Amino acid sequence: MDKKPTAVPREQPKSPPLLTSTARESNGKRKAASAAHPKRRSPAPSRKAPQEESERVKFTHIEKMMFPQAGLTKGDVLKFYETISHRLLPHLKDRPMTLERLPDGLTRPNAPRFWQKNTPAYYPSWVPRIELPSEAGKPVQYALVNDLNTLLYLVNQGTITFHPFLSRVASLDHPDFVLFDLDPGQSSFAEVVKIARTLHEVLHEQSIESYLKTSGKSGLHILTPWAEEGGYDKARHWASGIAARVVEELLDLATVQRSKAARGKRVYVDVIQNARGHHVVPPYVMRAVPEATVSTPLDWDELTPRLDPKKFTTAEVLKRIAEQKKDPMAPLLCPA
Repeated sequence: MDKKPTAVPREQPKSPPLLTSTARESNGKRKAASAAHPKRRSPAPSRKAPQEESERVKFTHIEKMMFPQAGLTKGDVLKFYETISHRLLPHLKDRPMTLERLPDGLTRPNAPRFWQKNTPAYYPSWVPRIELPSEAGKPVQYALVNDLNTLLYLVNQGTITFHPFLSRVASLDHPDFVLFDLDPGQSSFAEVVKIARTLHEVLHEQSIESYLKTSGKSGLHILTPWAEEGGYDKARHWASGIAARVVEELLDLATVQRSKAARGKRVYVDVIQNARGHHVVPPYVMRAVPEATVSTPLDWDELTPRLDPKKFTTAEVLKRIAEQKKDPMAPLLCPA
């Protein structure tokens, strides 16, 4: 585990403004990772928390290899999240957050991976929190990722994927959107594409706008704004009806059965996550898979059986957003 950020000194930024020079390796493991990529230097963001000197965000072990197959170090992960932050943060703001942390990345099969809801007491006071009860009634201090400094602090702590609520703190019982999660299981991606297109047509017939993205793994997510007065229960009931209609049209390809054994080789149309306390994979976050792929918004005309979700790496996503004038999923954002 890394030291607490306050225990590790940080170099001053050099040109270009958002990069720092790499630190020397301090142990054999990091030396081995560096030797595997001898000509690479890992970037690290230069942002500081707007607090006193002692509370500045300090980045540690930026040369640590996190995704060996993709060749990405911790510095690369930090740099990706800094660069993508203007797109990502609006999707995270004011939403209680579950953090998927892999302090050593995917460097070995038994590398630690855990899901963090409760914010440790040693996290800086400027990391915003909201206290909510767990299902057992125990108070949980959820982090709120409302700014770049908090985002990068949590990435430095080993967070790879951010999982926010579907609702914000001002209206926790009312989701901003409805999620249809298409999980291929043993099916082909071409079958997932067919189901996504059918779902899109069903929603379009009801004059409902829908937005598409990769899950970052092997599936697809379709999201629709939820502007009805009812909360999660009503939203989930509505989504269940839509999913049932899609399954009725594609009985051999799709199912709403939660049991993997009952699904067989059919694609699971999952609407269960539309519930308070559950969370969603937002657009623009990395996933903890060897390819270090990213949950990526797509245009509907991009959705063909030839589409390969593994192509949406960090480099590909940064290229895409540089060419886009606006976030394709911005209509899902409620007013901050």
